[in-house]
Amino acid sequence: MGNLMQVFLGGMIGSVLRYAIQLYTGSSAMLWIVNIIGSFILGSLNGYFEKKESKFKLFFTTGMLGAFTTFSSFTQQWFRELQEHFLSGIIYAVCMTFLCFTAAFMGYLWNRGNRKWNG
Repeated sequence: MGNLMQVFLGGMIGSVLRYAIQLYTGSSAMLWIVNIIGSFILGSLNGYFEKKESKFKLFFTTGMLGAFTTFSSFTQQWFRELQEHFLSGIIYAVCMTFLCFTAAFMGYLWNRGNRKWNG
């Protein structure tokens, strides 16, 4: 499967999954759920793909998880928070970024195997 087709098909699946979560949660909760879970899965896949190369890496990472997580909606919500109350907007951005980074790092550590951390 070509790289473009992998990203295309993965993106379709990821965006539908994100929309399904939005249907069952509020849009504000949806951002937290998809970004934190998506970051964990992406970190985990990056750890996995370090051990074993896969021809479906683009399908899962750039395609599916790229569409599942939503930086643009996060930025829009962050901007709204900043407009309503500046400090709350800063706290929102710091918390979301910290939790997503931590989730990605934990996923990576969980799935990288027995290799030592080099960074």
